[in-house]
Amino acid sequence: MSLSIYKIHTAYYLQKTLAATNANTKLLFICSPGNPTARAIPHSTIIALATSPLYNGYIVVDEAYIDFSPVASTISLLSSYPNIIVLQTLSKAFGLAGIRCGFALSHPDVIQLMNNVKAPYNMNSLTTEVAINALGNVEDVLKVNVQTLLEQREVVMKELEKLDFVTKVYPSDANFVLFRLERFAQEVYKVMADGGVVTRYRGNEVHCHECIRVSIGQEHENQEFLKRLVDTYQKLSS
Repeated sequence: MSLSIYKIHTAYYLQKTLAATNANTKLLFICSPGNPTARAIPHSTIIALATSPLYNGYIVVDEAYIDFSPVASTISLLSSYPNIIVLQTLSKAFGLAGIRCGFALSHPDVIQLMNNVKAPYNMNSLTTEVAINALGNVEDVLKVNVQTLLEQREVVMKELEKLDFVTKVYPSDANFVLFRLERFAQEVYKVMADGGVVTRYRGNEVHCHECIRVSIGQEHENQEFLKRLVDTYQKLSS
């Protein structure tokens, strides 16, 4: 089995994506919001892919970060487009990465095919109990977690924009922020990681020269990150 990976930058690369498919292409995977871009794919782009006469397969939309986005979930499209499959997880907004639980939503025929091939006991009873409890307390758990994170995301982005060595802070629909340094991005990442503040260096990815990705944490964690970032850059610049 061979896999080819093509990056979709909203509608701009829509035609290139379709041109990259052929009669043997069965699945298109889309991450919305993307990583490390943190931007959600517009529904219009997903619909264009799902209805294109140039492609006759399924569209798999990975929505791991969708709860942090102002763009609505693609779930709303499922009743009209049976070739769309939506993947979500409890690892991000619910803060339950430890239980390793995700789920798929699609047309009943597609879900039946998945059930036919999945392992018979693919979730243990503890994971199931925790997941059901979390999904039954969306108002108490999810919305509070998301609102707190969105407020902290705004604070971090504004503080980054104040730093003269940060040349760009990219818009974010996710629980992380991508930003570009004037220089030293990889060195900053390594020094901070050695000191216990772990970010992600993204400078090797397309259009991400000198970029770092930081996940948004609790207020004291975010403040520590900002302080370490300034201290580290100043030391490297001296």
